[in-house]
Amino acid sequence: MDLRIFLAVVTVLLGTASLVVFWRRAGVIWRAINQGRPTNRFESAGERLSFVLGQVLGHRRLLQKPFSGILHFCIFSGFLVLLLDVLETLGQVVSPSFNLGPILDTVVDVFVVLVIVGLLLALFNRLVLKPKRFHGSNETDAFIILGMIALIMVGIIIRDAYYPLAAREVLGVAHPATQGHFLGYILAGLLAVPGWSSPTAAAVGYAVGYLLDIGVIMVFFAYLPYSKHFHVFTAVPNIYLHKTRPLGELLPEPPAESMAVKSYSDFTWKDLLDLYTCTECGRCQEACPANASGAPLSPKHVILELRDGLTGKLLETGTGGEDGESRPLAGGVVEAEALWSCTTCGACQEVCPVFIEHGPKIISLRAGLLEEGEAGDAGAQKALVSLDRQGNSFGQPSRRRAQWVKGLDFPVPDARKEAVDVLWFVGDYAAYDPRAQENTRLLARILHRAGVRFGILYEGEVNSGNDCLRMGEYGLFESLAEKNLKALETVEFTRIITADPHSLNALRNEYRKLGFERPVFHYTEFLLELVESGRLELHPLGITATYHDPCYLGRWNRIFDAPRSLLRRCGVEVVEMPRHGRFSFCCGAGGGRIWMSEAGTGERPADQRVKEALGLSGVTHLAVACPKDVVMFAASLSALGEESRLQVTDVAALVEAASRSGEAQTEAN
Repeated sequence: MDLRIFLAVVTVLLGTASLVVFWRRAGVIWRAINQGRPTNRFESAGERLSFVLGQVLGHRRLLQKPFSGILHFCIFSGFLVLLLDVLETLGQVVSPSFNLGPILDTVVDVFVVLVIVGLLLALFNRLVLKPKRFHGSNETDAFIILGMIALIMVGIIIRDAYYPLAAREVLGVAHPATQGHFLGYILAGLLAVPGWSSPTAAAVGYAVGYLLDIGVIMVFFAYLPYSKHFHVFTAVPNIYLHKTRPLGELLPEPPAESMAVKSYSDFTWKDLLDLYTCTECGRCQEACPANASGAPLSPKHVILELRDGLTGKLLETGTGGEDGESRPLAGGVVEAEALWSCTTCGACQEVCPVFIEHGPKIISLRAGLLEEGEAGDAGAQKALVSLDRQGNSFGQPSRRRAQWVKGLDFPVPDARKEAVDVLWFVGDYAAYDPRAQENTRLLARILHRAGVRFGILYEGEVNSGNDCLRMGEYGLFESLAEKNLKALETVEFTRIITADPHSLNALRNEYRKLGFERPVFHYTEFLLELVESGRLELHPLGITATYHDPCYLGRWNRIFDAPRSLLRRCGVEVVEMPRHGRFSFCCGAGGGRIWMSEAGTGERPADQRVKEALGLSGVTHLAVACPKDVVMFAASLSALGEESRLQVTDVAALVEAASRSGEAQTEAN
């Protein structure tokens, strides 16, 4: 049979089989995604496209881990350019003399080398470095894919090596243009020995190279929907569809009656697209504080368990809905204990290179558990009952919310009775916890010293509901939010400040969807404004501190600079911990975890964080900007017996000390 006819027949047969196999599984995935609830992810098209270009072509998130990012870039960029090779190879079946030209041929070979380098780095990563984040990923699948890519590269080189001879002796091309393929030229020189350079050998060699190239590409294409590498098709759309609304916002748009997920059809289609976009890289698992503490949570496993459960259900029944024999999603497909372990810190989402949103899925599954009567442990149940009955998680009467003001030598106005410039939303821990109350009084003294006309809501304030919403208690959140919004309607003020990042997040992001549109600031932002305007004078303290970024202040609301600028204005030398800013490590309190038992796990996140601070040379203070951090880290230092080496200090305390230092100097002069 003529070589061209043979290759054409093989191409058509393989191509047809590949498309059929591909669509059989891709069709299942399409049906899986298509059953999700609607959600709008198509606004701001220009902004989204620009973002995709930076993330996909620039590998911005992937290069956060340079070694992995570089090897992926080598393979990814090579595959984009190697589309030219596919064009040339198929073109030569139609017209044996077809050639892209020496320049493009050389470009193809350069990228073949890049891909081979990427493959070698990938093998080194998996066989030698063996990152812990790969634990639980499908390693067999990874090696199959790497093997197929290697075969394609080998096929390209063999095909190019035999093409000149096959073109002349078999295909009838008098002067084949091949000078650009330097890899093939080198191999052809090595094969120029008796028996390896005959017309028959040329035909066989060219056919083998062609099949290793185009044939394996078709097998690769058919295999993708059965592999984690299906993200080849879903990653770019998923990145394009990333969340552009405020990061800390959780409430659905528009607010729904329930956020509980009990069947796959309760998820949005974007949630289901996430499941088929996971690359199993394990970056989320590596960043997860719950996983680091030995809790049974891996954000990666949550996504994979949901994906595999949905695919299996569709293959068996043709539907992702629930039936009488199905395992429940929460507590079945995904273990309940794993769901309750989440601190909702957002670290998993911050590092995911394909922008999967793990947190909302976990929280929605929690909501499903709550509707079935399961609320984590006894501590969480007690806190939720207290929030419902008393409006705070401490179970204290509302009249005691403002007892902390008794330690002040000036009155704090009741904002419900007189107009104020600044309304201070205090929050539960700042109001009730004895370890945080002193910092609350210090902040009040700073505001008073700066001449700020501020007030509080007294017993008119209840918990913001941020954490119970992230527990999955949507109805309780609505009830608490309604009480706060009703109180806020009666108050005349210009802006709100709060020392509690969890309250900040609720007021700034969640309440906005309920009609609240007033400006909300963290106290560090407001104090920095006072300093810069000259209303608050600070003098250097001359201490060295490290600063912990609270998850709900930093990662969720992108407030990183204000606390650090304020510390430097106080004459504090700030030494950063290895994990800081967007990659800060969680204290372990969020998502209701502060109410739950940590028995049975390994080293608590707060203990790990304190040890990270203790490892910094010359640092005497661990500066924080969240009342819960004060509670968590003080307890850890006490448990570790390290109170003498490191002092947990709220930024407000340092500002107050720096402002008093100025007063002392003035009096001395």
